[in-house]
Amino acid sequence: MRRKCFYYFTVLLALLYFLDFAGVPLSKGIDGSLVGEVHDFSGKVIRIGEKDDRLDLEVRIDKADGRKISSRENVLLTLYEKPEKPWEILNSRISFRTQLDYPKGQRNPHCFDYRKYLKSRGIGAVSQIKNFQPEEGALTFKDRYGRELLRKKILFSNGLPSETKGLVMGVLFGDTSFLDEDSYEEFRKNGTAHILAVSGLHIGIIYGIYKKIAGKRKNVPALIALAIVLFTYGELSCWSPSVTRAVLMTAMSITAVFKDLRYDMLTSMSAVGLILIGLNPYVIFGAGFQMSFLAISSIAFIKPLIPVRVPEAAAVTAAAYLGLLPYQIYNFNYISFTALLANIPVVFLAGYFVPLAAAAFIAFSLLQEAGFLVGATDAMGKLILYVNNLTSLDGKGGIEVPSPPLWAVLGISILIFFFSSEAYEIMKSRGNRKKNMRIMGGIAAVTLIFHTLCYSPITYDDMVFADVGQGDCVHIRDGRKNVLIDGGGSINYNTGRKTLKPYLLKNGTASVDLAVATHEHMDHLKGLEELSRCFKVKKLMTGVTAGTEIKIGREVLIEAIWPEYIPDEKGQDENSMCSVFMVYCKGYKILITGDLDEEGERKLIEKYKGTDKLSAHVLKIGHHGSSTSTSDEFLDAVNPRAAVIQTGKNNFGHPSPKIIEKCTKKGIMVYRTDYNGAVGFSFEKEGIRCHTMMGN
Repeated sequence: MRRKCFYYFTVLLALLYFLDFAGVPLSKGIDGSLVGEVHDFSGKVIRIGEKDDRLDLEVRIDKADGRKISSRENVLLTLYEKPEKPWEILNSRISFRTQLDYPKGQRNPHCFDYRKYLKSRGIGAVSQIKNFQPEEGALTFKDRYGRELLRKKILFSNGLPSETKGLVMGVLFGDTSFLDEDSYEEFRKNGTAHILAVSGLHIGIIYGIYKKIAGKRKNVPALIALAIVLFTYGELSCWSPSVTRAVLMTAMSITAVFKDLRYDMLTSMSAVGLILIGLNPYVIFGAGFQMSFLAISSIAFIKPLIPVRVPEAAAVTAAAYLGLLPYQIYNFNYISFTALLANIPVVFLAGYFVPLAAAAFIAFSLLQEAGFLVGATDAMGKLILYVNNLTSLDGKGGIEVPSPPLWAVLGISILIFFFSSEAYEIMKSRGNRKKNMRIMGGIAAVTLIFHTLCYSPITYDDMVFADVGQGDCVHIRDGRKNVLIDGGGSINYNTGRKTLKPYLLKNGTASVDLAVATHEHMDHLKGLEELSRCFKVKKLMTGVTAGTEIKIGREVLIEAIWPEYIPDEKGQDENSMCSVFMVYCKGYKILITGDLDEEGERKLIEKYKGTDKLSAHVLKIGHHGSSTSTSDEFLDAVNPRAAVIQTGKNNFGHPSPKIIEKCTKKGIMVYRTDYNGAVGFSFEKEGIRCHTMMGN
């Protein structure tokens, strides 16, 4: 049964991933007629996420424009006018008028897919609302209980010391929104971030307390108390996949004890996985689901191979670490050399920190006061932060690495589990080499199939216009050489660290040989400056003038053709004085214009009058498609086959409809990063191939 259940689980996973790669929806989503236009909705608020400046309301809608509807997916509403008592909204019915939109999908190759992430949580559409109208409706006992738990949780968090608040809320409830980015990054790189996700560690502590109370007897009152505690903990942690998995596996373990049945961890895990997939097939794309089930599988397969003399906790940690290593390298682009060492003290301290923080919460809930316990929790929290920082060796306990190909990660993971399995040991002892070879061939075939399914041509394109929101960024490849022209940038967002760095690492780039900005405006230069502080950028250039040539590898030459000089008093703050580059790649010409305006275009045409210097196969439209750029005369001089507009959500009206119309009338194919996501070009002897992340 163990092998069969695990077999069915893995086969189902493979089938679902195959269907998703093939573009087949795994479940019925939000009705398309309700998306993209304003409608009147009503439904029940089933979950609330509190942020510093807003509330996130997850609503199960059941009415649209007065008619009943049914959907397996919920909607996520952002409310910026926070009520004084947000818990009073939970489990209540509300009505609101808004336009629902589908979440953004994957904007850059191999990078974060927000749409799929929300689908893994059962959310199919998003919107922002200014207000809503409460509807009358009776609350069940469960509704009132959940609302009261949220009230206590919010008030408890408000009374925590700021330095350890994020750690307490993360460790206790799996809510990392209060943890600053640097601290979370340190936990992630140190391989200890799992303590911030409510999982088996937490449920194990609760179950351990139950077993001490109940002993070997079938204690029904203790069992009822355990059920109440587990349900309460599930509500407080919003029933994340890791919590649901741990609770259901614990329930199966208890059932096995009461029924005098043999409990098998792998079978239990597989059964729970099948249940979760039945509830929401997209749950398989959530990192919580993937890491939780991969860790349990690693423990089941690898731990028996670890010598018995190794302490139980260390053996479990080592097994989980080894099984998760390929996954973590692919997803987090980091190899930690101190993870095993760090986990020993951090997990040990967390074993005491979890019950201490829980005791503080319980005391606060019952007595409205937990001063001593909160103080003790704060002290131990600071100790965990200190130990985690110490074992990370100040960020030098590991190295960042580009993501290996997905097929390689899959193949290595399958091999790890195969060589750790009982089946392999049996075949090895019997000397059955032929069967071994057939299995190895099967593994190779599976990885080849997934390589074909996962193949993304834009990953290998010579030039990629990356999606950095409202800004420009062009990535040029020539063999192992990598060049960036512009890097986007935003006043409220670290584009270099949060967008450019993940994009480069996910696409196999370990360093940037040259980063050059067309001019000094924030949405062109700031992202490059941020990237240079967290990633290996060998050279950063600004203020490049006409006549400068940069040879990149064998097949790429970048030539600056404008401006002739840069005035000292103005620098490159004027769009007419931004650097313009002609990129020569494999016999094709690509013109990169930055924010060049019509005045600059006119001077450029005048400078190269009588030559074909400005003619290009691909044109990067100036100034994000602004109406002050891209004159008819300039388009005629360049005469491109294709044009790219790099823009995002903005209040400037970019791109101007008249620019799109101009290009269309001249037969120029227009690509937009706000519609198409990243746009890639492959320059081949047969012609130019264009690939986009979204749309056509």
